[in-house]
Amino acid sequence: MATVNNITKLDFDEIKTDIKSYLSSQNRFKDYDFDGSNLSVLLDILAYNTYQNNFYTNMAINEMFLDSAQLRDTVVSHTKELGYLPGSRTSSHGTVNIRLSVNGSPPSVVIPAKTKFLGKCGNETFDFYNEEAVSIIPVNGIYNYNNLEIYEGTYITEAYAVTGVSNQRYVLSNQNIDINSIRVTVKQNSSVDTGDEYVYKSNIFGVSDIDKVFYLQAASGNTYEVNFGKDVFGANPTNGNVVLIEYRITNGEEANGVTSFSAATTIAGYNATITLVAKSYGGSPEETVESIKFFAPKSIQVQDRAITESDYEILLKNNFPEVQAVAVYGGDELNPPQYGRVVIAVDVFNADGLSNNNSVKYYNFLKDRCPIGIEPIIVQPSFMYLSVAGSVNYNIRTTSSSPAAIKTLVESAITTFSNNNLSDFKTPFRYSKFISAVDAADTNIVSNDIEVLAILPLNPTLNVNTSFDLTFNNPLIIDHPLAEGESVAIHKAAVKSSTFTYDGYANASAFIQDDGKGTLQVLRTTTTGFVYLNRNVGTVDYDTGRIIIKGLNVGGYTGSEIKLYGRTLLKDITPPKDRILTIRDEDVNVTVYGVRV
Repeated sequence: MATVNNITKLDFDEIKTDIKSYLSSQNRFKDYDFDGSNLSVLLDILAYNTYQNNFYTNMAINEMFLDSAQLRDTVVSHTKELGYLPGSRTSSHGTVNIRLSVNGSPPSVVIPAKTKFLGKCGNETFDFYNEEAVSIIPVNGIYNYNNLEIYEGTYITEAYAVTGVSNQRYVLSNQNIDINSIRVTVKQNSSVDTGDEYVYKSNIFGVSDIDKVFYLQAASGNTYEVNFGKDVFGANPTNGNVVLIEYRITNGEEANGVTSFSAATTIAGYNATITLVAKSYGGSPEETVESIKFFAPKSIQVQDRAITESDYEILLKNNFPEVQAVAVYGGDELNPPQYGRVVIAVDVFNADGLSNNNSVKYYNFLKDRCPIGIEPIIVQPSFMYLSVAGSVNYNIRTTSSSPAAIKTLVESAITTFSNNNLSDFKTPFRYSKFISAVDAADTNIVSNDIEVLAILPLNPTLNVNTSFDLTFNNPLIIDHPLAEGESVAIHKAAVKSSTFTYDGYANASAFIQDDGKGTLQVLRTTTTGFVYLNRNVGTVDYDTGRIIIKGLNVGGYTGSEIKLYGRTLLKDITPPKDRILTIRDEDVNVTVYGVRV
């Protein structure tokens, strides 16, 4: 009997060839011309049917498992078994100050909830709203409200008449919902204007049969569904009730970066002046299939409690899409130690620092999930920057590009490297990969000579003795102990700062530098060289990179900070546990030379 060939392939032509090979192996079709006969049509039908069956079987088997599923609805369905709620779009939000021109002297003015603001970014205009009503109490006759958070999007309310059917569903009709904005109100009937507000719960812990709560789960078509507790894990709406579900649909990340805000109309009947505090950020698209596959299995491990370091990271990233990076360490590692506390540093996408509202939001979220006796502390992320300086050589025989054009490509490659390989806690800088990325910026680059230094930013209080205790977290290079009278100009310091005004001197020419013996000194440049202003302002531990500065009195400095540079012993640089390593454009100084090779 002839052996049947493998016909489980997913290519139509290969399947047809396999069928022809099988038939040709039998005596009755041994010399048959399949391509030149009508039987070829039947073979096409057989091959097509086989192809369809194989494809269907392959897809059906794949969709049975979370790891191999491809369709979003299938992936979402699997996550329900794990109690995981896929992330929705999130609204971009900015912070503004408001000053009202009020006639008369009312004791207070209320800015209603959902007051409309306009945010302009380029040629696009986005609608922003405040979530809650706020009251302005005048100070010296001035009606100001500071740090009002406003969210991008449009509010929509859907109404559902409760029919009493046990399997009634409340599926929201829009796909672009920010689920953080969902508010549920249940009215007794359609004739009344007010009702009971139901509170969102992510789990059933501590919920009784009379608690007014609602739950969320993902539905098909990238939508969401509101559920109630069926009088077991929460009160269930009864026949004749009306369920009102209000939510905000949003453009997501498209509204990030808005810096110009204005009132759409008068506010509470008064003209308003809007001042920017923080540009809009935090807008994000719905969670991707890849992200759902990654985080859903981990969510069941966390069990909605924060015990280990990874628990905090998973909980925050799962529930707040704007969170980019999280670092967690015990309060006993603070100086001075704070026992019974856990410190969480949070960095968010497209923002400079962490807003106070976000800090409060993260604290309230984690407080109920921490063990008894442990209090979370949400802190601003700290950074350690990298100084990139040196030269790049490219072959002018193989390209007509100018040095400026090559420099642009190199700087772009450095920015891309930082975004893709750094910008997260515990992520080290790998020098060899960085140098390779620079060389790969253009095929005509033949070599580069780039030095990378670590930078710790200092922000001293002006005209006040300020102390610092910080670390480069890397061993530093000791050039040689600086001898008395030796010129500091030729001394390669392990630690050196940018210039600043010190101790009353008018010009900003002072700087910090180590002496090669573990002592930090303050010097000032003069027309003839250098003058010591303070021969002992702190210490440096070359083995650990720890820096202690005591009583530094700074009168002023240019830019946003004093930069403290560290020459690390190893070219690979590992950031401290509480800092994010990144490369800023302002710290890149690369010179490009054309050479003939």
